[in-house]
Amino acid sequence: MSESRRQRAAGTRRRRTSRGTELSREVYVDAAANLIENRGAAVLSARTLAAAVGADPTALYRYFTGVDDVVRAVADRMIGMGLDRWSPGTDWLESLAGLARVLFAVYAQDFPRAGLAVASRATGLPNEIRAVELTLGLLRDGGFDEESAARWFGAISGFVLGQAMFEGAVATLPADIQSADKASWQDLATRVPDDGHPHTQAAASHLGAFMVRSSFELVLELILKGLAASAP
Repeated sequence: MSESRRQRAAGTRRRRTSRGTELSREVYVDAAANLIENRGAAVLSARTLAAAVGADPTALYRYFTGVDDVVRAVADRMIGMGLDRWSPGTDWLESLAGLARVLFAVYAQDFPRAGLAVASRATGLPNEIRAVELTLGLLRDGGFDEESAARWFGAISGFVLGQAMFEGAVATLPADIQSADKASWQDLATRVPDDGHPHTQAAASHLGAFMVRSSFELVLELILKGLAASAP
């Protein structure tokens, strides 16, 4: 992962591992992200992290309260990566759209396994708080009051992270299963019964085209139209 916006624990002493690596919170976050992306979140433990960084399992607790604390730090790292890629647009609505796109790209495309593992987590860490502040600020620029901005923030973040989890889950399926699932939609017209399903029969070819693509941009467009229509 990128070196972007990495947070070092204040007052934490740095130690070297048996491999000569300088041990730190960031070394553990790097190791956890790589383990999740290559082997899945279920493999994470104090022992697997220790093996990855070349330290004793107990060393983890100098920097984190436990493995779940590491997972939250991975999530915050990913948020930070998205924020570092984001640039404000010409207005609040375009800026929100850009923010949604960069965060979705990190979770669903750059690190799909890690995104699937951490998208449902609240980190309470600096990058998440920064993302909340930015999003609320843009919504306030659009004229929404504090309560409405908070409500829309929940809707937007739920959409982005939920869509990322779905697409990450698809992307991490074995290639043959992905192909079979796509074929199921693309061959739908040949399997729809002759009677009783007129709408499916009529739309089968379109479903075969659209159901194998990402729906992120289409739903984002609907949300942006809703925001524009609702803005005071």
